[in-house]
Amino acid sequence: MRFDTVRAVVAAMMVTVFPAAEAGAPVIGTVRSNGPFRVDNSAMRGNATLFEGSAVETAAAISTVELASGARVSLASSSKGRLFGDHMILEKGIGQLDKAENFRLEARGLTIQPETEKASARVSLGSGARVEVAAFQGSFRVLNSRGLLVANLSAGRSMEFEPQPANTPSKLTGCLGVRGVHYLLTDETTNVVVELGGPGLDKEKGNRVEVTGAMDPTATPVSDASQFIRVSSLKRLSKGCGASGAAAAAGAGGASKAGGGAGGAATGGAATGGAAMSTTTIAIIGGVAAAAVVGGLAAAGKLPGQGGSSPISQD
Repeated sequence: MRFDTVRAVVAAMMVTVFPAAEAGAPVIGTVRSNGPFRVDNSAMRGNATLFEGSAVETAAAISTVELASGARVSLASSSKGRLFGDHMILEKGIGQLDKAENFRLEARGLTIQPETEKASARVSLGSGARVEVAAFQGSFRVLNSRGLLVANLSAGRSMEFEPQPANTPSKLTGCLGVRGVHYLLTDETTNVVVELGGPGLDKEKGNRVEVTGAMDPTATPVSDASQFIRVSSLKRLSKGCGASGAAAAAGAGGASKAGGGAGGAATGGAATGGAAMSTTTIAIIGGVAAAAVVGGLAAAGKLPGQGGSSPISQD
């Protein structure tokens, strides 16, 4: 074989040109793994350069992406994600965000957006349309495909979201407060403020209540409320509210500051692989996230095939 032919063969073996590179997409970071993985359907080992829109798919080993923004994304085994400079679209398996300020993760129409510096969370795709989000450090906002806030997660909390038919009524629980002529409730599980409309609300202001209703997309909620709920039934759970419930009932800031509630989990430990994190199943109905659905919903628990809630280990 001639020398120039050998040189051309060696060069072809050493250089892989990805479709994104050919299109002139900007470099956004690098990916590394201790095992084989694929980038834009090209088999890789060791590490590779990522371009805007690159798809990374893992095999048996974890792949870690270091982005130019400083964010780090890990993909568990048998997972796939499409990477961009400011977000990743999780297409299969499990992804974890670390140092995720100014970086978001999208999964099955949900957007998981960090609210604090150095936030860390794991996002898992379950069976059907389920998505589990576990916050290990910092806090996160979960938004639906229309940009409506459906949950606030603080460190140590895990929620599993499952879309439901739009005509399914939902239940929310919390302390009923009033601001002017507006009735507000901070749901104890999702920590989201909603405005309520319907009969009988004035008699229950200042009490802990359970409401059944549906989102009214034609109504504009008052400031700080993410959506407007038309109440079909109202049930008093207790006379008055505790100190934290009363603060949430005031409306402003209640969603981001309410730390516990019905779906609370042990804080700490999970971020370092310690104590397991309990998971609350949340139904998403027409843009509203609620911990209960009239007629019942699958019990809270781990996604099929998963054990504890430790984050993806790093080498």
